[in-house]
Amino acid sequence: MVAYKRRHLFINKEFQGKYIFSAFICVAAGSVLFALIFSFFSSNTLSIVYDNYHLKLGTTPGLLLNKILGAQWLFIVLGGIAVAIMTLFLTHRVAGPFFRFEKTLDLMTTKDLSGRIFLRKNDEGKNLGEKINAFNKMLSHSLLQMRQSAVSIKQCCDSDQATDSSRTQQDLLQAKLETIRQQNQLMMEILNGFKLTIE
Repeated sequence: MVAYKRRHLFINKEFQGKYIFSAFICVAAGSVLFALIFSFFSSNTLSIVYDNYHLKLGTTPGLLLNKILGAQWLFIVLGGIAVAIMTLFLTHRVAGPFFRFEKTLDLMTTKDLSGRIFLRKNDEGKNLGEKINAFNKMLSHSLLQMRQSAVSIKQCCDSDQATDSSRTQQDLLQAKLETIRQQNQLMMEILNGFKLTIE
């Protein structure tokens, strides 16, 4: 497939925003969970801390909780920003193809089969994009054959019957009917190749 460069970071703001927010919540929840687990497992231990020229003795969670929370908030903010950026680029690989699929399918519903899906090297959904392109190509080819058959039938019906004086009117009519029959058979074969549903 042809390389396709995208210029916008946010392709589907709702989709990407939801995943970025979820990833940020996971980082924050992980940090809080770590602090709670640390407090639980160290609740029966004593620690000695030298802080601002003062020596303190007490339970480990009580003495270290402020330090842990301070470090945790820094980790939540910096880690959250890093995770948000990574999630943005990861969702970009999914949101971009979804955008292309949607636009191509929108064209197809308006009977425009000229749209093609071009994805970047690392985008997800390449197989689906190739299948949609193959379907468009197959359907375009089938419809083109039917159009050519319809043109042949029209030309046959519009042709001047007195082009060949040696042939009788009956022979000309028979030849036209045979041409129409052949073209109709070709169109029926194309149409019968499709499984259709009416709902």
